[in-house]
Amino acid sequence: MPAGNLDKQIKRHVIGPVQACYAVTPPGTEALCARELADLPEPVQVDAAETGGLSFAARLASLYQANLYVRTAGRFLLRLARFKATNFRQLERQCAEVVWAWYLPQGAVPECKVTAHASRLYHSQAVAQHVTAAIGAYWRAQGIVPLALTAQALYLRLDQDIATLSLDSSGAPLYRRGLKIHGGKAPLRENLAAAILTMAGYTPDLPLLDPMCGAGTFALEAALWAKRIPPGFYREFAFMQWPAFRPKQWQHLKSTAQNEFRRLSRPSIHASDLDAEACRRLEACIVQHHLDDAVEVRPRDFFELKPPLPEPGRAPSGLIVLNPPYGPRLAPEERLGGFYRQIGAKLAADFKGWHVALLVPGPHLIRTQPYPTRAIPLRHGGLSLILLVGRVGH
Repeated sequence: MPAGNLDKQIKRHVIGPVQACYAVTPPGTEALCARELADLPEPVQVDAAETGGLSFAARLASLYQANLYVRTAGRFLLRLARFKATNFRQLERQCAEVVWAWYLPQGAVPECKVTAHASRLYHSQAVAQHVTAAIGAYWRAQGIVPLALTAQALYLRLDQDIATLSLDSSGAPLYRRGLKIHGGKAPLRENLAAAILTMAGYTPDLPLLDPMCGAGTFALEAALWAKRIPPGFYREFAFMQWPAFRPKQWQHLKSTAQNEFRRLSRPSIHASDLDAEACRRLEACIVQHHLDDAVEVRPRDFFELKPPLPEPGRAPSGLIVLNPPYGPRLAPEERLGGFYRQIGAKLAADFKGWHVALLVPGPHLIRTQPYPTRAIPLRHGGLSLILLVGRVGH
């Protein structure tokens, strides 16, 4: 197909129209993601929600904005086709009808990730092989040598013999902000950390304490928020390789976002940990990305910590967010109850008036805190967690 004709088709069929899209979210955070989509520079209205995801319609520019700005999503998908598939011949025929040149780099055969439920095609590896074979045949019919490209991914969902084919616009999971080159023990994913901060009522005008910071996920998320830096500003996305991608349009989106960055007069986010080396690595990351006006880091023991002095004329208050070590990271299960009761006693003694967001690894630990809390079930990396949100009474 001549390049000029292909470009016109991409504008007419991909760039111009509103497209069906899907946001993958951590279970329990769907409403937060919907609110963020509605708050985009070009707002997006959610059509339907289910556990772990949202369906919405958007033009590509809004899909790019979603990847750049939304803090709570895991990835964004572009819906390509929906069809019935009860056998491999039918599956390949339907996949062959997609005009892959509109969506993929020339010759690209993406990785295909399959989930199947109550369908006659249930062997995910075999389904993936037939899909990639159909895409390879499409390119060969145009005289183009197919090439496996793992930077692009297709998601095929089979549910009661109905196949939904989607192209991943994000690439690496969105919780990878492009900030951290350091790790920690069982670090919390950034999109879940952003959801927890939102659920706990964090706003950048509140002091924030992250006194068991580990890799510093809460502190870094809050710093981006306080400085008005979009969570996707420092990373790249799969859509940058699409034929429909327009670099000048993307640069305009980023420049517009950068104009909103702000410099802070002093840090209001205080991160600390018993592990001095973890604090050193976090501080290096903060300095490297010019976040030191938002965050200060010091090696400290939580049980010896005192709240920062309030600003003149303001009552002592803020948000303290805690993701204590649990399970194999701490000690045998029988010691967890006592550990969390110690945390509650410390908060009651020294943090009166403060809001608290505390992660616990099971419902048996909900009543360890001596102040009223609201329990919110969450999932993280296959683990069931509970977020306790409350305020320490005076």
